[in-house]
Amino acid sequence: MALHPVFVHFHTGILTATAALAIFMLIMRLVFREGIRTPGTRMAKVFHEFDIFIYWGSIIGLIGLVAGAITGFMDWPMEALIDDPYMRFKILWSAVTSQIYVFLIFIRTKLGDKVWDSTSGFLIYGILVIVGGALMMIMGAMGGIAVYNTSILSPILDFLGLPWP
Repeated sequence: MALHPVFVHFHTGILTATAALAIFMLIMRLVFREGIRTPGTRMAKVFHEFDIFIYWGSIIGLIGLVAGAITGFMDWPMEALIDDPYMRFKILWSAVTSQIYVFLIFIRTKLGDKVWDSTSGFLIYGILVIVGGALMMIMGAMGGIAVYNTSILSPILDFLGLPWP
């Protein structure tokens, strides 16, 4: 039974959405500094709701990433995955992405909303969310290329001149 495509699209979408929202939140944090810090304002409430989505989206996406990896190993023989350098690259960077999200969840759990108080805290947190989401998007594109010989990102990758199979 092919469960891998179900789990893969689930977590890729959530983690990419958290990255897009993190970009928006970094811009909001830099432009509306005081409006976000003032409790009870509409901007502070919106910012807080977005922060909750990034936090829980990262947790759910990480669980989906692990489920996608497990179902991927169940759907294809291990020898086929390990013999292909392309799939080894995809597995390696998926593992790196999962480590990024474990770190992000740990930091956000320990610091709570205070992660957005200092510039160094929110820049590191936001940039790591963006990097994790971008890596998930690229890993999803690589999976599409491996299975279907094309991906929705193929035109973008070609435009950027990145050497993808």
